[in-house]
Amino acid sequence: MNILVSCDTNYIKPLKTMFYSLFLTNKTNIDIYIMHSSISDENIKLLEDFVKEQSNNKARLINVRVEDEFSGALTTFYYTSEMYYRLLAYKYLPEDLDRVLYLDPDILVLNSLETLYKSDFCDNLFMAAIHTIPTVQSANKARLKVTSEKSDIVNYYNSGILMINLARARQNSYEDKIVKYINSTPKAGLMMPDQDLLNVVFRKEIKEISELKYNYDARRFSAYKLMYNYDIEDVMAKTSILHFCGKRKPWLENSIGKFNSLYKFMWQKALYE
Repeated sequence: MNILVSCDTNYIKPLKTMFYSLFLTNKTNIDIYIMHSSISDENIKLLEDFVKEQSNNKARLINVRVEDEFSGALTTFYYTSEMYYRLLAYKYLPEDLDRVLYLDPDILVLNSLETLYKSDFCDNLFMAAIHTIPTVQSANKARLKVTSEKSDIVNYYNSGILMINLARARQNSYEDKIVKYINSTPKAGLMMPDQDLLNVVFRKEIKEISELKYNYDARRFSAYKLMYNYDIEDVMAKTSILHFCGKRKPWLENSIGKFNSLYKFMWQKALYE
């Protein structure tokens, strides 16, 4: 299995927590590619050792340092320019890789990722989940229809968990489309920069995957229970990826949430035991 991550130094502790949960629930051999522009060699070495130890030598971390091509691109709130890197992964990853699974650092892996990883792209560039809370969907679709002047935006996908079809991306290089969107789009069309870009530029090239299984929004427990009768037992047994979306991250002081105790348990195990 090939995993892609991208972050800066500020997210190393959440990244380690995510890795810990990944190795706990996925016992296969894993190559993890970390794309970044600024993490020190010392911290990369510490991460490499952590990955080897926590995976019992079944996983390895592969350092992919890139020039920050997006240093001048718009970033907002807590988003950094590293968020764009996943979309150009095909430029930097080995040519013999035909697919890779991108994972945000702010997740916990609760069950196997194998089924997701082996899913058929059906000739699409990406696979991603839609967060189906009606207000989230309608507001973001309406906003992007206005800013992009594209009336055919049907869904709004979350880019935090992204299957990337590297083979097809190399056949149809799209870097120029990304640069054009960043340079020509007003701020309202880049509120969640890489995610907005994904939903406009690649709106017809994304295969939908299960939100409840592969991108469960940890903030929405009550909504999911009401809408789908999906309770805590379902999350633990059926959900592969628990995503701590938004700015109120579970590792921050005074953060509260349904799954924060689980996250803090994993955080403690990963970083201090």
